[in-house]
Amino acid sequence: MFALVAIICSCKDNQENDVPDKSSGDLVVFNDFIPSYPFDVPEMEMKTGKYDMPVAGKFNFEVLVDSMQSKMAYWKIIDFGENIVYQGHALNGKKDGWWEVIKDNILICSGNYASNTKYGIWRYYNLEEESKKFVNFINDTIVGLAQEFSADSTLLSEGFYVRGFKSDYWKYFYNNGILKEQGYFYDGYKNGWWQSFESNGNLIEEANYSNNEISGFTKKYFNGILFEEGESFDGQRRGTWKSYDETGNLKGIQEYGE
Repeated sequence: MFALVAIICSCKDNQENDVPDKSSGDLVVFNDFIPSYPFDVPEMEMKTGKYDMPVAGKFNFEVLVDSMQSKMAYWKIIDFGENIVYQGHALNGKKDGWWEVIKDNILICSGNYASNTKYGIWRYYNLEEESKKFVNFINDTIVGLAQEFSADSTLLSEGFYVRGFKSDYWKYFYNNGILKEQGYFYDGYKNGWWQSFESNGNLIEEANYSNNEISGFTKKYFNGILFEEGESFDGQRRGTWKSYDETGNLKGIQEYGE
């Protein structure tokens, strides 16, 4: 019983914190990433039952159990609509091996566990945006390169995680592959110089960020041509701002208070 409590609660946390809350209801098929199970467990017998969870609610579950030692198992946790919501392998009562989270009969995320701890590459599917994201786990923490792709495998974002937070250099792209935004994160916040672009490649803005707020020198562009520049702090303009006409000539100067 305690093994089941650990499995259900952990999966519920994954669904609430790691995967989208809403879906379009339309199946998005990424044939190159649909998982295949690494092994079939021999000498299994089916057991079924019900378990009432104070947090996760009531689920039916089916368990394929090693009839000799009862250490290895394959869990299917099923909602009232007879839909599988979580499924995967367990060893000694802990998630161990491939697991899936499923919503409305559509795969939401999948990856490997070792003794209830995520490791290796996990796949997340955003059904509203028709995109797929890949992140790497070490000891249940996202680290290293992370990438997101559109349904046609166009790169949408790419960057690094350190200690579970976005860090270092990140790039974001439009669906046509044009660079949308680039800059630096530190502990999950934008920090340092960032650039944003239109879908045709023209610059929109260049600005220095501090903890997700524009803080420092800023340049704004129209059709790729500089039309304003000055300093901002905590998202507010400060000091001298200059404006330019479409040919790049100085058009005006505006002073902003502290």
